[in-house]
Amino acid sequence: MNKKKVYWLSQTFGWLLYAAFMILGGYVVSSNFKPIMAMPILVEAIFFILITHFFRLISKQWGWLQLPATRLMPKMLVSIFVMAIPVYFIRVFMSFIIGVYSVNLLTVNNILGNIIGNFIVLFIWTSLYYAYHYFERYNLSLKYEVAMNKMELDRLKSQLNPHFIFNALNSIRALVDEDPKRSKKAINHLSNILRSSLTADRKELISLKEEMETVKNYLAMETIRFEERIQTTISVASDTESVLVPPLMLQTLVENGIKHGISKLKEGGALSIKTFIEDSTLVVEIRNAGQLKDKKLNSGYGIKNTIQRLTILFKNEAEFKISNENKNTVLTLLRLPSHII
Repeated sequence: MNKKKVYWLSQTFGWLLYAAFMILGGYVVSSNFKPIMAMPILVEAIFFILITHFFRLISKQWGWLQLPATRLMPKMLVSIFVMAIPVYFIRVFMSFIIGVYSVNLLTVNNILGNIIGNFIVLFIWTSLYYAYHYFERYNLSLKYEVAMNKMELDRLKSQLNPHFIFNALNSIRALVDEDPKRSKKAINHLSNILRSSLTADRKELISLKEEMETVKNYLAMETIRFEERIQTTISVASDTESVLVPPLMLQTLVENGIKHGISKLKEGGALSIKTFIEDSTLVVEIRNAGQLKDKKLNSGYGIKNTIQRLTILFKNEAEFKISNENKNTVLTLLRLPSHII
């Protein structure tokens, strides 16, 4: 059912329901209420339908739906007051036409009381009408934001894979002349990573277990290149394996630690990964040998990409930082909401 049909059904049913309550009220309040007296109330309801529809057209034509509340409210209140007056006199006129007119209908108290009553009814109608449009615009803006975020995530992921592959191929190239056998092993690890990333590319989030498989293949590939210059330790708590994380994010952070930390040290160093749940939050700690001396490292491609993806996916629920834990170790800390599969 389209919006136009919903509008007219709501208008017709709503105002006829109002008329039914008014007629029922007449029977309850007055013992002299006759069926013919329902006619002015029904005509009044029809006039309510017409005048509120006219108000709707004016609101759209004059752009009132886009106005802020401070500018809309005075226009709305004046319009409601203007509409409330003729509605009552339509009922009086119909009472006169069908012969149930009473002089009491035109007393000051009666006129004011009925106009105030009409004002309240019309105020409720206009409030509901503007509230509906406000929430409709709000929902549209949310849908637009979601669509834009998805486009941005797709763009970031499409940039991430070529960046990763380029770095991996550079590592393998360094091994080809030096040790062809090891380069073949590295290619096998790379093919495993690409196979898993093909599935991950279709998702915004994957399980930590899947991500750690990529990380382990990446570390195996780097261990071939660095040999004894790199020592790795992995400690993944079992209750964290089902937690959802962005694909290739941990791999990017591990790569960052090796590239800017361990590879800069002549003697190499250790890299450790630890995951655990703390206060319903997934905590990932990546420690690597080295020192964070250049602040520009925090704004490198991989880190920028990580920050942008976390912001889009988790807003303010995620925490990410890189700092020197001591004179010999850099700590990369990641905290994510522990949403599970």
